[in-house]
Amino acid sequence: MTSRERVRKALNHQTPDRVPIDVWGSASRLCDRLYFDIVREQKWQDLGKFVSASRSGNYMDERVADLIGCDFRHLQFGKAKYFAPTVDADGVEFNEWGVGFKKVGGEPMIAKVPFMEDDISLIEKHRWPNPKDPGRMAGVVDSAKHWAENTPYYVGTSSLVSGLTLDIGPYLRGFEDFFVDLYVNPEFAKALIAKITDVLIEMHEYALKPIAPYIEWVEFSSDHGMQDRLLVAPEIYREFFKPEYKRLFDAVKSFAPGAKIWMHSCGAVRDLIPDFIDMGVDVLNSLQPRAVGMDPFELKKEFGKDIVFHGGLDMQGALSGTVQQARDEAKKCLDAFNHDGGYIFAPSNHFMQDIPLENFYAVYDVARGG
Repeated sequence: MTSRERVRKALNHQTPDRVPIDVWGSASRLCDRLYFDIVREQKWQDLGKFVSASRSGNYMDERVADLIGCDFRHLQFGKAKYFAPTVDADGVEFNEWGVGFKKVGGEPMIAKVPFMEDDISLIEKHRWPNPKDPGRMAGVVDSAKHWAENTPYYVGTSSLVSGLTLDIGPYLRGFEDFFVDLYVNPEFAKALIAKITDVLIEMHEYALKPIAPYIEWVEFSSDHGMQDRLLVAPEIYREFFKPEYKRLFDAVKSFAPGAKIWMHSCGAVRDLIPDFIDMGVDVLNSLQPRAVGMDPFELKKEFGKDIVFHGGLDMQGALSGTVQQARDEAKKCLDAFNHDGGYIFAPSNHFMQDIPLENFYAVYDVARGG
């Protein structure tokens, strides 16, 4: 069975020859330390592609994917070509959304936001990202065509944008004001959320139409939960966010017919999984097992017929322990999720600094049947 056949079977809730394996997606990258450990161990003389995708890791390397038996290839979109960050007199650097960051303790923190006032007229006056900046598509079409036509791998995208309306909105307005708006300034909140969605739809139309013949899923990253609760109450989510997420996902499926919608969310999101299904999410990551209500056996039993699960490996404890603990965690994920198809083996988030190299290899060895 080829990788593509294996993934398709799992996505159709059928049992493949073994569980599909994933790495290098939007929530399964390797931190630089772990990646460099692999490069040294394998005695590779050069590094993989530098993508600077997140603070978690700066590289993507297909050689690592081959080492662990990965069934996927993930397209990585580029950065805007015709946008240059600006820095003000306070040393605040502004990104293409107009959000200002300043480093504190070496980490970028939001220092200034563009929407200090709840004035709807300011929304259209704001300088939004250029949806058709060609820099995002540098090399993407060629990679998609090559992987689809010349390799056995299942081809999908990584996230075009980091976050969606529930993430970008607080960046633009400020976290406190954004969430207060949902209760005291609902008209402004809905207008801002709708405009963000408009921009995201335009960006995805430009990015996906040229590669639609070659890809089979599209990834989105949008955190909806914390360790013990949702970011917003379910009724608020259904009023303000769900319609806009569905509008985006419906548009994406029109741009890339047949492509699956993959969405990452950390945290305790069990109460929203029926809404995710209604919105058109086909594959849900991350299945954070230590978050409240995210027991893997219960999730599979309750929702396994309606959505495909991706991830679930405990990055908050088990994978940073002994090799045996890592192997036991992998077996637990397989026992919980990997029956009647509908599961793809992956971490619940990026492999971080505290994950030993031996544990990284061990979990994938278990997935391959070792």
